Amino acid sequence: MPVVLSVLVITASTFFKAAVELEDAEQAYYSQWLRWGYDDQPPLYTWIQYFFNQLLGFNKFSFSFLRGLLFGGILLLLYQFAKNMHKDVQKAGITVFMMVLIPVFIDFTFRRLSHTSLLCFSILATYFILERLLVKKSVGNYILFGCCVAFGLLSKYNYVLFLLAFSIVGLLDGELRKVIFNRKIFITILLAMVLVAPHFYWLFGPNENWSMVRESIQDKTGDGTADYLFGITPVILIIKGLIPLMTPLLLVFLVLVLLKKVTLQRPKWDWFSELFVVQILVLLLFFLLVKAQKVEVRWLLPLLLPFIILWIKSFQFENIIKIKRYAFVTFIMLIGFQFLRTPMEKVLGIPSSVHFGFEPISNILRQDYSDKEWVLPDVTYAGNIKLLNPNRLIFSNDDFSLGNNIKNKNKVFVHIGKIPDEYTKPTDSILGFGREKDTLFFVPSLKRIELKD
Repeated sequence: MPVVLSVLVITASTFFKAAVELEDAEQAYYSQWLRWGYDDQPPLYTWIQYFFNQLLGFNKFSFSFLRGLLFGGILLLLYQFAKNMHKDVQKAGITVFMMVLIPVFIDFTFRRLSHTSLLCFSILATYFILERLLVKKSVGNYILFGCCVAFGLLSKYNYVLFLLAFSIVGLLDGELRKVIFNRKIFITILLAMVLVAPHFYWLFGPNENWSMVRESIQDKTGDGTADYLFGITPVILIIKGLIPLMTPLLLVFLVLVLLKKVTLQRPKWDWFSELFVVQILVLLLFFLLVKAQKVEVRWLLPLLLPFIILWIKSFQFENIIKIKRYAFVTFIMLIGFQFLRTPMEKVLGIPSSVHFGFEPISNILRQDYSDKEWVLPDVTYAGNIKLLNPNRLIFSNDDFSLGNNIKNKNKVFVHIGKIPDEYTKPTDSILGFGREKDTLFFVPSLKRIELKD
């Protein structure tokens, strides 16, 4: 029931929005084409979205339904994996219902995250198949393991941090060594290499797209020039990330402990516990190497989400059936809140970018520039315009992979704010557009081309 409910609610909630969220707009833009790579993210999510568009049409439903399926798939995989690890269906149910107490999961993943959601799904699928391999080292399980590794690498580059932690523990733990040092592991390695090879050639090949990814990492984590205090800055960053990730869970279980509804117990030390410790150390090492000055909670979520199972293992429940019932009610309430959030914001006058539609821009482009190709300032604008004009090819000025393809005179450029010298005089404008009250100009050509290559 939670899985089906989540899919329905996520799909339906998008119809309350006049414009789609950033990630949906990005997918509306990039899923116009099948490419080996898109911007600074791997291509798997966009490939899946492309085929969803072919089946369901180019509309809001197609984008929200995919996100809903991923959200529901995360819950389902977590339940199956937790059931195997706990050997208890009641604890597995509580594990799933407690997910709504992780703010970044119930907020960002529910409303808009794309690649991060796919990475959560991929990592949970990897753990699930890995647990099966520990029980039965069959050729089929090694094939599934190879598919999970390839899909993880093609879903988000952060998956490499999981692979590194897994490889370290695999050398140290007796159980995992039997999986890794089995000759059938070559099936996994070969399959994963074949599946990721085209994208990795695009990434590391002669076009040097990797440099763009490296710049993106620096932009997101800081400029890489921080002077660390005795090397402890990564520790502080991880702690700052874990606090908002875990605070509601900590508070709820603290109350349960004080009420003597649960008691603390030491979970069994096994390969999964070891992987948790090593995963934290790998994250610390990564942030140290890139000299990170900030850490977003959503970066930690996919790598640490499976370890909520360890958290639930740390407690013995006095009346597990009753607590599971309360957990289910909490799950329903918070899912319902997320469903009503957008219309409530509109009624209460809380500003949100999704309340401002892109019809004014689309109308001018249709009426005055139907004979030209449209170049929007960024993928948020381009994706929303594409949704309003599904039969037109739309371009974005911040799509680095377009290069010279947008440098011709048969295009109209939509520009935000003051017009640089290289632009000709605008022929149309919109004042006070959207939440930020931007000034938009419509420029049919350029004097001097200096667009992003």
